[in-house]
Amino acid sequence: MLQKKYADTDFFLALIKNSDWLKEKAKSIYERNKDNLFVSPFTIAEIMIICKRMNIPLKETLAQISRIARLEGFAWATFFKACDFIEKGANIFDSLLMALCSENDCIISSDNIYEKFGFNIIDLKK
Repeated sequence: MLQKKYADTDFFLALIKNSDWLKEKAKSIYERNKDNLFVSPFTIAEIMIICKRMNIPLKETLAQISRIARLEGFAWATFFKACDFIEKGANIFDSLLMALCSENDCIISSDNIYEKFGFNIIDLKK
C-alpha cells in the first residue's frame, strides 16, 4: 500500500505565494510526490484563516490546492460553499458549519448569524 503524503499549510503557501523562502523546496517535494499528495480538512481551515488575514484570494487558493491534493472525508464543494458565506460576512468557522448543513438541518447556537443566512436554529438564549 502506498504511503499517503499529507501536506501542511506551509507547503501549500510556499507553492502558492509569489515569494517564499520554502518555495523551491516545496516545488521539489511536489514534483517527487505529486501523485500522492493529500490535505486534511483542518489544514484547509487553517489556510482559510491565513488567506483571510493576509488578504489572499480564498477561492482561488482553494482551487489551486484542490488541483494538486486529494481531500478525504470532506468534499471540496463544502469549502467552496463556505467561501460564499465568508464573502457575505460570516466568519470562517460559522461558514464551515453552514456549508455542512442542508436546508432541512437545524443549528444549535446563541449566534444570530445563522438566521441571517436562512438557517433554522435552536436558540441557546431562549
